Amino acid sequence: MPTYYAVIGGSRGVGLEIVRQLAANPNNTVYVTARNVEKSVHLVKVVQDAPAQNVVPLQVDVVDHRSLKAAAEQVAQATGGALDVLIHNAAKMDYANGNQFRSLTEYDSMDALDAEFIEAFKVNTLGAIHSIDAFLPLLRKGSTKKIIIISTGGGERNIVWQARLNMTAAYGVTKCAENMVMTKYAAELVDEGFVVAAISPGVVDVTGTNPSPPSAEELADLKRITDKIVKNIPNYGDNPLTPEQSVKKVLGIVHSLGPQDTATFHSVRG
Repeated sequence: MPTYYAVIGGSRGVGLEIVRQLAANPNNTVYVTARNVEKSVHLVKVVQDAPAQNVVPLQVDVVDHRSLKAAAEQVAQATGGALDVLIHNAAKMDYANGNQFRSLTEYDSMDALDAEFIEAFKVNTLGAIHSIDAFLPLLRKGSTKKIIIISTGGGERNIVWQARLNMTAAYGVTKCAENMVMTKYAAELVDEGFVVAAISPGVVDVTGTNPSPPSAEELADLKRITDKIVKNIPNYGDNPLTPEQSVKKVLGIVHSLGPQDTATFHSVRG
């Protein structure tokens, strides 16, 4: 029986690897969104190389809920109105402005902080709402009824406190809100037999598909975060996973989840 997936945000990194691994099964059809399909060279290659030619790219910006609705309509026309699994991976991790790793006290001005938080909220929090809302009518007709948020331990209060992780403020706060979005949809859909959950892929080396190599400053900031996590959570491990390693574990969790697991947060690190 064919399984229909939608991966929201799959042009590079973890999302791209999710698409690649799902497409390896010829029984799967994978619909994947990117803000600019034509310029998403890594995604174009995955589409071309898929053994069963079962990857369908869709041009979508999660900030624009209308584009998600249009994409859902395209998928519905192709699948008879059904979708089995939605994996929301889109996230704002923009290093270009130098704000990605900042703590609440490290912004140049409160105006800069406000702007960063608002943009992060649009993508990381509202984006998840937009994608789930757009595809929910299809998921209701699917056989699996799974909604998965690709999340982060940096958005979980207990983990942030344990690691004393004061950096990545805008990303962490808005991903925390995204985890609450997951919980709200779980509460909304539990009586319909849905599985709604969040999964952290861990620290993953995605430089192979980044638009440009990380700068020395970015690498130093990343090391600063990793060192703090390892110091305060010694069993976490300081070696980044490859996308292949991480996604194999992510999809293992996705496939294992049942209705009893709805409203839960999982990490590939255990």
